[in-house]
Order: sequence, then structure tokens, then C-alpha cells
Amino acid sequence: MKIIINNTRFDYNIGCKLIKAKHGNNCPTWFNQPEIWDEIEPITFKEISSTFSNIEERRIAISCLGIENLVSEVNPTLLSSETITKTTTFVNQKGEVETLKFDDTYALFEVNAESLGLSDGSRRFGWSTNERKFHFIQCKDTSTDRVYLIWIDSVSVYVTNNSMTGERHLGVSSSINYGELITPIQAVAWTIQTNIKEGGIEKMIRQGDCILIKKKKEHEVSETTRHITEKEYRELLVLES
Repeated sequence: MKIIINNTRFDYNIGCKLIKAKHGNNCPTWFNQPEIWDEIEPITFKEISSTFSNIEERRIAISCLGIENLVSEVNPTLLSSETITKTTTFVNQKGEVETLKFDDTYALFEVNAESLGLSDGSRRFGWSTNERKFHFIQCKDTSTDRVYLIWIDSVSVYVTNNSMTGERHLGVSSSINYGELITPIQAVAWTIQTNIKEGGIEKMIRQGDCILIKKKKEHEVSETTRHITEKEYRELLVLES
């Protein structure tokens, strides 16, 4: 049996825990087994972090948990935040072209491994712990105003934005907290990947989660993908909605 939340299917037991986290003690009228409501344990952030690998499922789960509950549970530390002003162009309902300036805020947080239920050097989210600390970026979807929390690999973010003779071959150390050496804009830029080499991007357009990248004619694509840099994000993202 499945439970559908925001047009996404979840296993029944997980779905019940998500609904309980969202509604608390108030059993929704549409829930078909109100007699078990008090027995359901709401999902925790530790469960979310270990259960969901799909970013949309994780987003829905976090929205059910709620940002306030998440923060109170894992007690993340705000490392830095930055607001940048962007300009976007769109066609309004009258068919007229409008230009809008808006502020976009990105916040970089740190969470101790213990808060996520990790008691060893195990891997989570696709990379190993860096001095037992994990990092995520908080940002808004400009088209819906939904808040996203995206886990990032702070070591990879640092290496992406610190080159040596044009190559990414910097040595890294497990004794360094790279979350303190990166910026929120570097972190959100890192979430975008491309197979176009540096210097080969003409412009980027962002529509929600969809990223369109236009290549310069004289440049070829690579056989491998890479993360984009802060400089590219600031200079080449020309339209966003």
C-alpha cells in the first residue's frame, strides 16, 4: 500500500510518519485509520537523511517535518549567508516583457555527524565525513518560494573553486573543516554540473530545477562532467525564474 503526498508515492509506513510529522496531534479528517493516529511516530530528520536519496522525496519529507522542527532536532550552525541581487526578464499576463530585480539569499549550514545519527566515519550523501561534519545550503526556489536544503560536499566545493594552473588537483586534508573555507554562492554553484569546460559557457538560464547552458560555438564538450564555479554562477546566470 502506498500513500501519495504532493503527487509522490511513499511506502505506507513512511507515509504515515510523514503525515504525522506534518499534522502533529491533529489527525486529518481524510486519514482513513484515525484509531492508529496516536501510535504513529513522526519522522525525524535522522530518518529522512538515511532513508531518502531522491532530492524531491527528501524535499517533501523535509517540508512535512518543517524547517523549525528540523533546526530544533539537528541544531545546525549557520556558517555564512549572502544575498545577491538578480535581474530577470519575463512576459507578463498581458504579453508584455517585464524586467524584475529581486534579492536571492543563500545560507550555508553545518551539522555535526552525531546529530545525524552517525557514530563512525561512515559515508552519507555520497561522500565521507569531513572531520565528522556535514554541510548544506539553504535557498529558495524563485518560481514557487519553496525552501530547499541541499547537501553539499564541502571538499569538492573548495576544490572546484580553487584551481592550480587551471587544473583541480589540490591536495585535501581530513583535519581541515572545508565548510569554513567556502562561500554560500560557491556551494549553490557547485550543485550545477556541465560537460562544458571552463571558459566555454556563453550563458546559463535557470527555470526552477531546470538549468539550460549555452555553449560558445568555438568550444567543444568534454567526456566528463564538472561542477561550475562561483565566478561562472555570478557572471553567466543571465535569467532565472
